[in-house]
Amino acid sequence: MRQLSAAAQEHFERPRHVGSLNPADPDVAAALVGEPVSGAILQLHLRIDPQSLVTTARFKAYGCGWTIACGSLLTERMQNRRLVEIAQFRHHELLEPLAIPPEKLHCAVLAETALKAALRAHAAKPTSEPTLQFEHP
Repeated sequence: MRQLSAAAQEHFERPRHVGSLNPADPDVAAALVGEPVSGAILQLHLRIDPQSLVTTARFKAYGCGWTIACGSLLTERMQNRRLVEIAQFRHHELLEPLAIPPEKLHCAVLAETALKAALRAHAAKPTSEPTLQFEHP
């Protein structure tokens, strides 16, 4: 395995925004994705306010240092950004800052996949609380 770049090493040793949010909360979008070839897994949680702003981003990862660094930088970049902005995110945005080598490209792709899955989960959530319906006798 190639040695981590200085930036990736920093994110690996001191990952930002590690943790999780309650996926049952109506304002939380959650995703869990895996990469069968490498065995890497990335969990991503985004808290999205009514104005479509990501107020909190959290991740957990199982995998190599590059996977953890990608999760850390991804969540750092998603905080306080609007959904319309983060919907444009592509894994290429992680390559240069972390100096990811070609053989570890799948780690950045995994981060993008997790983000897209979380956005799909958010879009699938009901937009309002369900109302109770009563039958009249």
